[in-house]
Amino acid sequence: MKVFDLHSDLFTDIAFRRAAGERNVFDRLHAPVLRAGGVTAVICVFWTEPAFADRPLVRFRELAEAAMADLAESETAVIRPFHGGPDEPSGDKITLYLGLEGITFVHTLMKESGEPLADILEDLKSRQIQHSILAWNENNAFASGTGEAEPSAEAGLTALGKEWIRKCSADGVLIDVSHLDEPSFWDVLATADGPVIASHSNARALCDHDRNLTDGQIRAIAETGGLIGLNAYGEFVDAAEPTVDRFIDHAIHLKETASIEHVAFGFDFIQYLEVHPLGDDMNIYTDGLTSASDVPALLKRMAERGFTEEEIEAISFRNAERFLHRMEERRRNL
Repeated sequence: MKVFDLHSDLFTDIAFRRAAGERNVFDRLHAPVLRAGGVTAVICVFWTEPAFADRPLVRFRELAEAAMADLAESETAVIRPFHGGPDEPSGDKITLYLGLEGITFVHTLMKESGEPLADILEDLKSRQIQHSILAWNENNAFASGTGEAEPSAEAGLTALGKEWIRKCSADGVLIDVSHLDEPSFWDVLATADGPVIASHSNARALCDHDRNLTDGQIRAIAETGGLIGLNAYGEFVDAAEPTVDRFIDHAIHLKETASIEHVAFGFDFIQYLEVHPLGDDMNIYTDGLTSASDVPALLKRMAERGFTEEEIEAISFRNAERFLHRMEERRRNL
């Protein structure tokens, strides 16, 4: 069964390894694991790690240069725009869509270059980067993210953040609300014109973490026609005992709260990042679901838990496929 993963940080691994002299990282290390899990399409993000928080623009450029150089060597990866749809190419190719997990670097670029926001977004789109999360776990010039020790009195989208969202909506760029705190989340929904996704977030009703979504947020995303990608990172699955069955509990909750058509996978697998100095500890895994190679066993267990083959196919691939086709129809009508 084909699988679409709405969120991957594999570019981070590629950047570290290429800086150490390795080459063809995607084909050697990532493609075999993705193939073992049936993953044929994935949104890969450029994410400024905590270790590079003081130089986000420099790090973005390093990540982009490393990833593009590695993918240019690849015989497996195919970069496509979102409006191309996820159902091609066929065979053993893996479709990659390019996204941003945090745009703090955009503000740095604006200050250094004097470029207006619209020109920067247009340049990113020309590189086939057509997805955006405004903040990771920080507060920046655009939005407030989860993870701050103390909630900010100025939480929510800034004027610049609202401008970014309006331009993304107008240009057909995919807006992603994962990592945003609640004030920013609701500001995005009030500002965006069109569907939004939460690429890698679970249900707060089952795991009370600020990275997860309340039932109200889940329903609100569904009302936009959006998607929620189930996250396999253990801390967001269960505070005490993250297991495959608890992960499936989140799938059941999303299905019951928003309906099956709005549920997808955004696994956020990071086992390959353990060897790199990220500047933060990220090693809380879900037992039995730590990499893409575990996905076939997950799908089997979902069937045992009562999901039909049609429902599993919808969550695995078809919901994302339909969503991107709707995004393309919308883009044509903008």
